[in-house]
Amino acid sequence: MSKRKANLLLLTVAILWGASYIFVRMAINAGMQSGMINAVRGTMCVVGCLIVFNKSIRQMTWFDFKAGLLMGITNFVAYYLQTDGLRFTTPAKNAFITTMYVALSPLLLWIFWHERPRRKTYFVIPLALIGMGILTNVTATGLALNYGDLLTLISSIFWALQLIFFGKIASKASSPWIIIFMIGLIQGIAGWCVSFTTETQTFAHIHWIQALIPVALLAILVTFVAQGLQITAQKYTDATSAGLLLMLESFFASVLSVILGYDSLTHSLIIGGAILLLANAIMQTDLHRLPFLKRTN
Repeated sequence: MSKRKANLLLLTVAILWGASYIFVRMAINAGMQSGMINAVRGTMCVVGCLIVFNKSIRQMTWFDFKAGLLMGITNFVAYYLQTDGLRFTTPAKNAFITTMYVALSPLLLWIFWHERPRRKTYFVIPLALIGMGILTNVTATGLALNYGDLLTLISSIFWALQLIFFGKIASKASSPWIIIFMIGLIQGIAGWCVSFTTETQTFAHIHWIQALIPVALLAILVTFVAQGLQITAQKYTDATSAGLLLMLESFFASVLSVILGYDSLTHSLIIGGAILLLANAIMQTDLHRLPFLKRTN
């Protein structure tokens, strides 16, 4: 596979990830709560993995199990908080605030793994916070975040942890599909537990046909297909290209959200979102490789 084809696959992944915010909103509008959404999508992912990658899963090692369990729990908490936050905020804000994980991951590496961040991190983090402040209009509300914005921000911490775990642990697993299977398994089990303990009163209000269609799309296109495409494509492209392309998920989420009428095209959305994207782009780019910043002899 050529690098160009790999990058096109990653662009497809970013589009699918962007669409996931709309699918979640559609399921919520149909009366399905966060626990149930994650339960159903996780169960569907597990079934898909068992059908397509049964041989790899049967060869799971103890390390694979422990690594998958850790990342499955991290992934579920991130998805649950992000999905629950979407009940109280818009898809575009949810998507943009989630991108904070790119800026948060180096800070977590510094705190817990003692890996000192690059100097540009000290510029990127404040820049990202300024962008989030404009996007969420905190200056007009007395620095009070919307409840959904706060849940989404907390979820971005767990997305940052997942990014770190994927780099430090997942690459050592015997098969990436085992990790995907374990993520789906934990997502399904935890989702059913949360749903049956906290959401039973909402079951009667769910429009199951309207809810299951977008959740099925989440499971098939996002959890299963997108992760598979990402794993395949990243073998044939560089990390910077991959990061910049995948970061476009928030851009596609915002475009789709505006087109479908969930968000208005406001100045705060444009300016705040652009600053957040800029912060993430700087975080992902090796500035020393840019032609106009190279030193000349």
